[in-house]
Amino acid sequence: MRRLLPVALSAAFLVLDPSPARAQTDEQRAAARSLATEGATAFSEGRFKEAVDLFARAETLVHAPPHLLFQARAHERLGQLVRAREAYLKIIKETLPSTAPKAFKDAQAAATTEVQGIEPRIASLTVRVEGAETASDLAVIVNGAPLPSVLIGVAQPIDPGTYRIEAGATGLRAPSEPVTLIEGEKKAVVLKLEAAPGAAPLIAPVAAAGAAAPPPAGATPAPADSVKSSPESDRGDASSGGSGLRIGSYIAFGVGALGVVGGTVFTLQSTSKRKDADEKFATCGGATGCTNGNPLSAEVEELDRDADSMQTLGIVGFAIGGVGIAAGVTLFVLSAGGDDEKQASIEPWVGLGSAGVRGRF
Repeated sequence: MRRLLPVALSAAFLVLDPSPARAQTDEQRAAARSLATEGATAFSEGRFKEAVDLFARAETLVHAPPHLLFQARAHERLGQLVRAREAYLKIIKETLPSTAPKAFKDAQAAATTEVQGIEPRIASLTVRVEGAETASDLAVIVNGAPLPSVLIGVAQPIDPGTYRIEAGATGLRAPSEPVTLIEGEKKAVVLKLEAAPGAAPLIAPVAAAGAAAPPPAGATPAPADSVKSSPESDRGDASSGGSGLRIGSYIAFGVGALGVVGGTVFTLQSTSKRKDADEKFATCGGATGCTNGNPLSAEVEELDRDADSMQTLGIVGFAIGGVGIAAGVTLFVLSAGGDDEKQASIEPWVGLGSAGVRGRF
């Protein structure tokens, strides 16, 4: 955590959101600083995709406009102009209190200026489909990703680049159309649906819950009497299944307990390592004396890395524990059978250094 920042970028990350409403722990603030530092290094070295990821992780821990500012800049370097503009606008629209740190205000001012250079570079694409009125399940695919139906026929902002556009529905297809857009260019593409007997929809519809899958072609349907079970056999199957689920719930509870214990142990070790690092840092001479030339600096760095590793293992332990307990509770409820299993709702949650489950039964 006490690593030297690139000089040109360091000031932006020394102050993080001081709002008590966010209630960050010391570990979260320290982790956010570390992630922002690594993100700044990645940005300065031209590793923009990695920089986006690191700043995004830092922002999830502690909100700070400088995180979003460098995300926007990295997106711009990657040619992701739409994402860059949205990040800039998020900074601009934020209402900063008069007591906000200077770094926050500087980031907002920079975003206001830099977004003006992004706007005219964003391209625009309109996709129209002829014959769409006869298609009940029309889908448009742009570079393998479905285009929301509300955007069909209207202009949408898009990054400059090369795209392949497809359109189709059950029994209908349109020849795929390639299109290349340069910065600021506006284009419209028209796809014409043609009959294609036997063609499946481009996006398969989601089957209704509980609906039976159609039998294979040529299969002979089984007589109704052969698939009708008696109440006695239903109860026997439920009893057998319930026993297996109950055993599974016990196993899941055991895994969950081990995960929670492991998470607790690693978290305590992380706290101890971080405390040792802070004490060693103070002995080393603090921010002014504990530099790369000081022999104790390497020890501080090593303790920090150990603390980070332990913290990560602790989070993993809690996550495994939370999932295990959630699975155990779910299996236990389902093992009881009856209508209750339809009402059961289990959802594991995982936080920094903690995990658990919530639900209703």
